[in-house]
Amino acid sequence: MTNLVRIDASARFEDSQSKQLADFFEQQWRAKNPNGEVQHHDLTKLKLDHIDVEFINAMYTHEAERTIEQKQLLELSNHLVNELKNADSLLISTPMYNFSVPSYLKTYIDLITRVGETFRYGENGPEGLLTIPQAVLIVTSGGDYTQPPMDAMNFVTPYLKTVLGFNGITSVNVIEAQGMNMGGDKQQQSLDNARQAIQKLFV
Repeated sequence: MTNLVRIDASARFEDSQSKQLADFFEQQWRAKNPNGEVQHHDLTKLKLDHIDVEFINAMYTHEAERTIEQKQLLELSNHLVNELKNADSLLISTPMYNFSVPSYLKTYIDLITRVGETFRYGENGPEGLLTIPQAVLIVTSGGDYTQPPMDAMNFVTPYLKTVLGFNGITSVNVIEAQGMNMGGDKQQQSLDNARQAIQKLFV
């Protein structure tokens, strides 16, 4: 069975452009994979806890030596990691908050970036262990950060591509919808372009 893991990071709900574009992607994906299964996490509803020293100690303790408490601390992280290990497609939709990703998404990434699980250290340095064939980032922002000098302020796309690549997901399609706070034709054209880019992924 084909599996899609969908992660939404916007704090908004019905009026979130990134989630609306993610809905459009999921519709296209389901049409292409009628028997597929979607694991969907709205991170604002999931309310993940930030990692702390207890989590870090549990993560770096050998599995056979973990206490019951440490195993419990890692339960959700293990579940999220296993979803990615079984995924054929990964969709992350996120707005830009203060030039970077929302804290919800950063916490999710901290929980799924696990030595020995999603990456390991080999003779040539770190090696990613996740092998998801298709990964798509949908990134929205209030202004336009695609052209100089404003592109230097975009820490969303470079960060996400870097951390996904570190975990082994090197083939990443980025769909950006810029100018969401500019209104009028600029906003509509950007959304239309994003939807067209999504459709092209399924041709």
